[in-house]
Amino acid sequence: MKKVLLISTRPPFPLYNGSAIRTFQAIKFFYESSYIVDVLYLTTQNDNKITNQGLERFCRNIYTFRISVFKSYLKVLWGIFSNRKPLQVNYYYFKSIEKRFLRNMHEYDVVFYNNIRTAEYLKDIKSYKIMDFVDAISMNYEKAITQKKGLWHYIYRIDHQRCLKYERELLTRFNKCMIISDVDRDYILYDKCPYKISVIENYVQLHEDTINHKEQNYNIVFVGTMNYEPNISAVNYFVNKVFPSLLKRYPQLKFYIVGNKPSKEVMKLKCDNIIVTGFVNDVWEYLKQSAVVVIPMISGAGIQNKILEAMSIGGCVVTTPIGFEGLKKREGAPLVVYSEEEMIIAISSLLDSTTLRAVMGNRAKQYIAEYYSENKIFSKFQNFIKNI
Repeated sequence: MKKVLLISTRPPFPLYNGSAIRTFQAIKFFYESSYIVDVLYLTTQNDNKITNQGLERFCRNIYTFRISVFKSYLKVLWGIFSNRKPLQVNYYYFKSIEKRFLRNMHEYDVVFYNNIRTAEYLKDIKSYKIMDFVDAISMNYEKAITQKKGLWHYIYRIDHQRCLKYERELLTRFNKCMIISDVDRDYILYDKCPYKISVIENYVQLHEDTINHKEQNYNIVFVGTMNYEPNISAVNYFVNKVFPSLLKRYPQLKFYIVGNKPSKEVMKLKCDNIIVTGFVNDVWEYLKQSAVVVIPMISGAGIQNKILEAMSIGGCVVTTPIGFEGLKKREGAPLVVYSEEEMIIAISSLLDSTTLRAVMGNRAKQYIAEYYSENKIFSKFQNFIKNI
């Protein structure tokens, strides 16, 4: 049996965010493709028992390395002046970790890197190397430049160009590369680029339960990790530009911001009609109670897992063109709106009609079954690793 090492800059379990979902699915797919799987991940946590228990079924060895946030920030400051690598690559690279692990590298047929932040580790090894870009971080930062001011505007300006140059450089260093959507792929690939990036989406489990779209339901839900800048910008945009007009028409309206680690900026949005939950044990319970799931992204890159998860139980999703990027343009797809006015009209139409919500919810589940089922994405992954 072939052996693979997966390197991740974050814990791949529990599945609280898109990064964990992406890494965990790769681990599972390698295991189901008859590989012996080892995982190396970085963490800031002291207790990783839950993470390791979630991985034990699929992994032979799990290597956990705790990093210091303070030291990582110092490495970013040093990286601004000492090299041209992306700041986040500097943040996550520690020579001590690499030296500790190099002695075992002869064991692996394949090394799988989860996102560009891992790319400096073991870059000179002779094993077959696969880079999962996940999404085009450079594209995410290009959008973020227009949304942020002050220090963060400056940081995104620096790292946008560094990331794009680095992403394109990695095409020459890896045997194979994959990414989550064609939009992200096309952003990285330059004109007449001789290299290839395979598109492999995340899968979503299709739930047997379906939302019971009932009358007098005025719950709007947003789900996401709430210290992540694109999610912070999205809920701020919705609360300031869209929600006030909806609240005038529907005084009983509730907007639930559901997700781990809400920032101070998000916490300030709390009021009688806006509920910031923080961490919840079961996100699905909030999705099941939704009339509308709103994904009002104004920055970010990659496929929004929160859209697919909501649709997998028959949720009615309203999103923006950025939220829709990378998704299949087929019947049953989310409603895409191009202005605050269009978003207000779309959400109002859904709140007013249980029949419309039921039809849209059924089409959403069919859409997920056809394009994002586990079997379909696993087949793509197997073709990708074939002949390694």
